[in-house]
Amino acid sequence: MKITNTAASINKYLTTRSAELNSSKFPLEHLDLKRIEGIQIEIPLFKNSTMEDIKFLTKWFQVLNIARGCREKCTFCLRNAMAPIKESADKINTILWEDLQRFTDGFAKLSERIGVNTLKGNSHITLFEDANLPAGKIHDLNGNIHNAGEAIKNIYEKLQLPFVFATSGWHVNDKFTQNTAEEICSYILKNKECSKEFAISVNPFYSGDRNAYIAKITNALKTFLPLYKNDVEKGSILLKYNYPNGVKNELNGRDSAIELYQDIHKNLQKVTDSNLEEYELLKPQNVTQHREDNYIENKGRGQKFFPKELVDKNNKQLFTESFHWLTLTPAEKQKFAYEFTTKNIDINGKVYLITPSEQLIDTGIKLNYINKNKETAKIHSDIHFMPLSL
Repeated sequence: MKITNTAASINKYLTTRSAELNSSKFPLEHLDLKRIEGIQIEIPLFKNSTMEDIKFLTKWFQVLNIARGCREKCTFCLRNAMAPIKESADKINTILWEDLQRFTDGFAKLSERIGVNTLKGNSHITLFEDANLPAGKIHDLNGNIHNAGEAIKNIYEKLQLPFVFATSGWHVNDKFTQNTAEEICSYILKNKECSKEFAISVNPFYSGDRNAYIAKITNALKTFLPLYKNDVEKGSILLKYNYPNGVKNELNGRDSAIELYQDIHKNLQKVTDSNLEEYELLKPQNVTQHREDNYIENKGRGQKFFPKELVDKNNKQLFTESFHWLTLTPAEKQKFAYEFTTKNIDINGKVYLITPSEQLIDTGIKLNYINKNKETAKIHSDIHFMPLSL
């Protein structure tokens, strides 16, 4: 596209639209993008991106991956998470630190030029698709290692969107992850609006030794204990168990989950030498009360715990959505993608969409990351759509 707009003409136009920009949820929807095309020039993140591409990303932007892949191997994982791709002895699938800075600096600079936060209509940012976030070691071009705590601070302070955070725990001897978790906990306590949701995942689907699992979750709870205090209440427990009448219900059902959490709570009392009366959120009677959202979901590896008729019913719905997608015209696909899907950015800058039923669409858009050729672990989807070709 040939750009004829000057900085002066762009600024003059934006001045006339300032009221709409400040009052709108998604500000780029209220601009004639042709009149500001070029405002993104010299912002490295947006090299080869048009303002239409950028507008597309800013609506329902939800996932900014800073780590990819998971070693936990939970047998019910709805993401069917694969192990991270190993690049060297301690270097696995994480974003390049300079690319994370390029992303946050890029949107911060664009927002400054336009005069309003272009991402403000989004409720939060999720920082992982399939990873245990505290364990991620983020390398920079000089060989230094950064952690998820540094990443969280960078993202929140530059983009002003709260993050969603969840962890499945870590081994008590993992000092790097331990230090990272302590840093994250401290940051949330000092900046309580930075976190929309913080959770520790507990379920009877873990792999390996039961006592080791209890020790791992106990350590995570002890580390983040300040977030669960009655006068703070920033944390939650994601307790998951099998669907009623599902496969292997006797091993993975609610009774197993209740017993597991009770043992974790007893162990936490022991290691903290406390009855934990100040932590209503952690009391077993509160965590284990029956709720339908405690059931595992009929997707990913979790499907093997559901009766065949329910799996078939779910897959039929996925195929119906897939078929509907294939019947749309390019313009209809574009509208559906913009209005009804969330945007997911991989650690190499590749942009995916996630549909309402959490299927994946490859948009063909790729932000200008330094590490844009980086290979990443496969992102799971029960059905893979054809590329959107925006």
